[in-house]
Amino acid sequence: MPVRPNRRLVLTGALTLSAAALTGCGVRLEDDAPDIPFIPERDPIPGEAALLAVLGALEASTGPSSQERATSLHQALEQAQVPAKVIAGATAPADAAETVAAFEGAVRDCGPGMLPLVGRLTATQRIVTDAPGTADLWTVSGTTTWKDGSVAADALQATRATTYALDLIAARSSGRVATDVLTASTGLDELSVRQTTAAGEAIEPVRLGYDVAHELSATQAHELGVRSFVRLLAAYADGFARLGEDRAAALEVTQWMVTAQRLSRSQFLQDVPELYGTDPADS
Repeated sequence: MPVRPNRRLVLTGALTLSAAALTGCGVRLEDDAPDIPFIPERDPIPGEAALLAVLGALEASTGPSSQERATSLHQALEQAQVPAKVIAGATAPADAAETVAAFEGAVRDCGPGMLPLVGRLTATQRIVTDAPGTADLWTVSGTTTWKDGSVAADALQATRATTYALDLIAARSSGRVATDVLTASTGLDELSVRQTTAAGEAIEPVRLGYDVAHELSATQAHELGVRSFVRLLAAYADGFARLGEDRAAALEVTQWMVTAQRLSRSQFLQDVPELYGTDPADS
């Protein structure tokens, strides 16, 4: 006579089959769901720990538009199906060094679809917290050609266009204004040297001219300068969506945005937006 299986073996087999069925169907369990034997736990999204630390830092910040930035990241995490309980448990890093590590870690590890937001959040964080001593905490810019040199080549074209506008403004200005504008133009020229090496063989010829009005009043010149820098930061940030896994390049883009915004401050300072790198004209 065949031996009948006992109830423990039957129950174990049933649970194993159920687990296999749930896994095969792609069911994801919430973090707060009760533990069930043989059911796999939820896999975190790429860079989740760093993203939650960034969220905690933004929520704890009292800086301009910090809560709006926190809301943008909160919504992005929800759309990525991070459980509400996990998002609610986000806490701020302990100090400035840990905060920098969180932002850089988020840029390095987040999914490609999250990078355009995270890159802009990181650049904005660097700009609004540009306190003495914090700059040394961030990774320095590279020296080699990027994996996709065309992204750097497009950034270089945007830099050249802004330099052209600044030289035009300086030629129609005098005194302190002309000096400050020429200083900003020189700073962009220095930045373009690195962008040239990052572009490598993807570099494009220098354009002979740009569509900019040559007769400018003082007010028009100032408006042109502000608009040029806003567009420049937006052009840099547009590269995040194309950088894929080249996260060293993505971190370098945040440095370019910081440098450009710093050069604009003397004469073309803009109000702090929710996110640097977003052109209001495109919204």
